Amino acid sequence: MQFTMWAYPWDLRDEGVDSAAARLQQCGVDEITLATNYHTVQAFTPRNPKRRTFFARSSAYFQPEEDYGLLEPVPYEGMAGDWLAEIAVELAETDISLSSWTIGCHNSRLGMKNPEVTLETAHGDDLVFGLCPSQPAVQEYLCMLVHDLATRGIFERIELETFDYFYGTGFGWHHQKIHAELGTLGEFLFGVCFCEHCRANAADAGVPVKSVRETVATTVDEIITGDVPSTLSPERWVRAHPAVADYLAVRERTLESLYADLASAAGDTPIGSYVGMPEPGNEWLCGVDLKRLGTHVDYYCLPAYESSPDAVLEAYHTVEALTSDVPVHVGLLPGQPAVHDGETLETMVVALRSVDVPRVSFYNYGLLPEQSLDWIENASE
Repeated sequence: MQFTMWAYPWDLRDEGVDSAAARLQQCGVDEITLATNYHTVQAFTPRNPKRRTFFARSSAYFQPEEDYGLLEPVPYEGMAGDWLAEIAVELAETDISLSSWTIGCHNSRLGMKNPEVTLETAHGDDLVFGLCPSQPAVQEYLCMLVHDLATRGIFERIELETFDYFYGTGFGWHHQKIHAELGTLGEFLFGVCFCEHCRANAADAGVPVKSVRETVATTVDEIITGDVPSTLSPERWVRAHPAVADYLAVRERTLESLYADLASAAGDTPIGSYVGMPEPGNEWLCGVDLKRLGTHVDYYCLPAYESSPDAVLEAYHTVEALTSDVPVHVGLLPGQPAVHDGETLETMVVALRSVDVPRVSFYNYGLLPEQSLDWIENASE
């Protein structure tokens, strides 16, 4: 079993790459998975020698080297030079390897600037936190992003997050206000995209798009009024609406084609995709068919931020059952609110060893207090 650690570039720079690498080696970690293109964030940094919090809008932590077209990564405003390049040079002098943690469609900065390429609800609202992967401009952006990173020759692998139909209301907008009970079904239907390209793709497949859109919009409204229970499972509702099921199937085929292009863009650099959103086994809510996409990725990574070994294994087995012989790596959160002591983390790692999980990732170097690093050190022995 190998161990890696997710990390933010500002934490490595503030502490010093050499110091961080040395601490990670003490922890038994041999790889950093670095946020290279990331969503809007406020991060609390308990061990950072220069700050206790960091704010950033959706930003790239490198200088783009490709001709991206309409959509292009926006370098972080506080970055002088190229943080990725600088970190890679310093890390090359250590025994810690480097991989990329890359956010795709979850980009509120690009969405606000280009609402015409974002997810469009059945009611006609632009969900500006999520770019729509049916849009040709978004597909071009995602492929160029992967190609740009892969051709730098500095990464062991590239991991993809939200390269899909980003779900429902997103991870939450600043001061988000929702005082109606949507439930999983309502949030899912609220987020189903009806942009011009999603509609055109479905129409080409013979789906009655207008009827599907009306059904989705009406159901969202009926969930709000209580005429449709918010507790109704999405699977059951979709089975009762076959035209909607056909519409959703088109999304899965669109992502399959996109992932083939992403694999081509990555060249010889292995790519992995994060799974488990909105929960393990329900990736289809984001348009993801794990068997289809498994043809084009080298592995999946499941962030299983659970509080017991049994819950971690349950999540792992749920995802593994839906894949087609694609390795599944697992992420653990060895701190609040998931894990509260080192013994629990050790038993999680032992459980994952017992089912031959090849790689465990820990979240996240700059977010964890010192005691969590001690837990990792003991668990990785």
